[in-house]
Amino acid sequence: MQGRRAVIVAGAGAAILALLLVFFLVLPKMNEVTQAREELEDTRAQQQTLSAQLNALEQARDEAPRNEAAIREVEGKVPPTADLPGAILFLRNAAAVSGVSVLSLTPAPPTAAVAGSFSSLAVSASGQGSYFALVKYLHEIETLPRAATVESVDLSPTEGSALSFAATITLYTSDISSGPGSEPGPTEQGAIPGA
Repeated sequence: MQGRRAVIVAGAGAAILALLLVFFLVLPKMNEVTQAREELEDTRAQQQTLSAQLNALEQARDEAPRNEAAIREVEGKVPPTADLPGAILFLRNAAAVSGVSVLSLTPAPPTAAVAGSFSSLAVSASGQGSYFALVKYLHEIETLPRAATVESVDLSPTEGSALSFAATITLYTSDISSGPGSEPGPTEQGAIPGA
């Protein structure tokens, strides 16, 4: 019986020792493995995010020359001042090239855009010409060296095959101080004129 008891005590001692080994050695290592897996998943997610950011930056770098050229083109078409004499000259030259007789060009005071990054200048134009000459005139306005858009055109018949027209044309300037009460000349966005 004593031999049996010794075997039971030895078995119980071995079981307790095994439990202590599991508790003090295996469980902490399992916890470390779980933490290492979580860190690995976080690192993989971070790597995917950084990889996507790198791809976006490389794409931006590759597209930069084309975007800079587009910006320079727009800046070239939007002058730093309203330049009314130059604008009227462009519109008269467009009429001469297209064969349209312009009777009047009446500019309105420049108006700052709601966004505050440019000003627009509305010009009322009236005159007459053939249908095809008017189409060419509108095309000439839309392709001026200065940014311009034709907002509206009213046509009415006159004697013969000629048409009379009344159009509203909008020109643009990067001068946000344009308009009544402002000091002439280019200004920076957000700057106070005369300060």
